[in-house]
Amino acid sequence: MATRIAEMPLPELVGFVNEWGTLPRALDRRPPSDDRARVALADELHAVFAATARAERAALVTALLDRTRVRPALTEREGELVEEWTVDDPAQRERAAAALALRHHLAEHPGRIGVCADDQCADVYVDASPAGRRRFCCLTCQNRARAAAFRRRARSG
Repeated sequence: MATRIAEMPLPELVGFVNEWGTLPRALDRRPPSDDRARVALADELHAVFAATARAERAALVTALLDRTRVRPALTEREGELVEEWTVDDPAQRERAAAALALRHHLAEHPGRIGVCADDQCADVYVDASPAGRRRFCCLTCQNRARAAAFRRRARSG
């Protein structure tokens, strides 16, 4: 029997990857998690954010969608036809919801995801800035990187 799923909200997706991913946890000096399934999924999703080429991102998201066997469906609800997504394996629900979120976002904004540019961080982000030039996951990392660059310039000059 098919299980209905909803696209994972992007802030929830970013939080999931940053909370459970191996690299973000290691750079934050948090202990490894015992939940191997969540860690594996977060690492799989982290690779999409870390990919720099559009074609590579597309291939990774397409592989996620293929693995989950997510399918579109139409359902009548209160006199309206509503788009839904289904998977046959309930264990694939979270992976499919994340893959759908990435699919929809990247179709509209292909270059607007990434991994923090700060050397001490591996958190991922979704760029919602008007200019589309975000490079850091948060202001703390941006300020830390700018301060380090300032100190390097001061030492060399």
